[in-house]
Amino acid sequence: MNAMNSNARPWIGRIVMASLFVLVGLSGCDFLDPTNVDNPRTTSEDLADAAEPTASLLPGLRAKFAEAIRSLVVTTENVSDNYSIHGTGLPKILDDPSSLAPVNLNGGGGVYNTAQALRALGDFVIDVIVPEDDKSTADQVAEARYYRGMAYLIMGENFTAAPVEADGLPLPASELLTRAITDLAAANSGALAVQARAGLARAYRLEGNSSQAESFASSALGADADFLIQQEFDATSITNSPYAFLVSRALQEMQPLPRLDFLDPKYLDREAGIAYAKAEEMHLILAEIDLAAGGMAAGRAHLVDAINMAISRGTTSFTDNDPRANEDLSIRPRDASIVIRADANSPFIAGLVLDRLAGGLPIPTVSATSLDPAVVAGLTDMDDVWHAFHLARQEILFLEGRRMSDLGIRLPIMLREIEANPNISLGDPGTTVVVPSYIPFADEMDLFTPKTLYDGGLLDENQILMGTEVTMNVDMNRVLTVNRVTPF
Repeated sequence: MNAMNSNARPWIGRIVMASLFVLVGLSGCDFLDPTNVDNPRTTSEDLADAAEPTASLLPGLRAKFAEAIRSLVVTTENVSDNYSIHGTGLPKILDDPSSLAPVNLNGGGGVYNTAQALRALGDFVIDVIVPEDDKSTADQVAEARYYRGMAYLIMGENFTAAPVEADGLPLPASELLTRAITDLAAANSGALAVQARAGLARAYRLEGNSSQAESFASSALGADADFLIQQEFDATSITNSPYAFLVSRALQEMQPLPRLDFLDPKYLDREAGIAYAKAEEMHLILAEIDLAAGGMAAGRAHLVDAINMAISRGTTSFTDNDPRANEDLSIRPRDASIVIRADANSPFIAGLVLDRLAGGLPIPTVSATSLDPAVVAGLTDMDDVWHAFHLARQEILFLEGRRMSDLGIRLPIMLREIEANPNISLGDPGTTVVVPSYIPFADEMDLFTPKTLYDGGLLDENQILMGTEVTMNVDMNRVLTVNRVTPF
């Protein structure tokens, strides 16, 4: 594996090696020992001698991609205003973006670690294995390029800079996105065409390239008008880890903002798929391009398309056991009679909170929004349309790892990377969190008043509801609107 290690951090190299060694035993990933030898350790020499080494490594790439997607969601959704943490299973500091430091990203399952591991394994397959594998197919190479491109995209979307080779200097996000575009363009064929085009639209949006973003978003929709591409998980090996914090643990640490309650928990079992490319996002990209260019009517029309698509996805009946507890075990909003307003200057809205003590809750597992398409179609003020756009992106892409980036927050490189790389020091580009000045202090984005509407014992199902009105401290969609936050 020396060739691979030349392109990856030493610790990332060890992660990839470990993946190759253990994935042979993960039936959920369908990873086959390419040597057909009953030996748990697969080496680069084994792979070189294998009949089809590229094919043998693709399941490992798929597994690494699954890990990267679930890590992206858990980390970034908590840093954003979608969720706050009320338990010990996740670091509470994620709720305070300005205080985040490289040490807080040090976990082996963190978004930085998993994205780099995916990128490193992609390097190994594409740069080392494929050139020596005369049985590799164009589809196999395209798939490997797609996964590496997505690794670059995840890093470019959520970090200001990151190294991509051993002891390398951090590359700026712009270069990471350029590399993502190169790989995704190479994957834009065959079975991967739709998700590759969706990835390209997403990457070009982040670059602020409206013409290319529009082209690829339209192309993806043209190929499949209601496409939905999800990363599935396995009940015994690589599970949907957001599900654990949303559903399966005794105390659900991740709690949504009350005005987003109707969207939670979205992932209803360990194998639930996480969408990483879907038609709704393409309509939202097209809407944003037009709005940024001053085209209110066209942007509004695309926004209505996104809302209608989200509504068409429907819901699944689910019986929730979440008591909706604050950190001090007082009760958060959990009754359907409660109305919410986005801030003190906004109207109260009904229907945002579900009755958590009732069975058969209608839970959207793909997309949903509180916006009414007819109301949005009738908006005549540009600020109102922008506000609806930001709310739609937040709700429709909920629990898919986009909101933190949309807020303009970027994470620091993990401390282990900084300590191992002689060319990176604390304070260098990429090593400090980036939080725009319009982001409220500490955990203000997550707060609401009153803290609880209930009177009685903590977590008591018989608690008495003392009021029905909740006010969020800040409407971040209004903040994004006022500050004209858009990549375009």
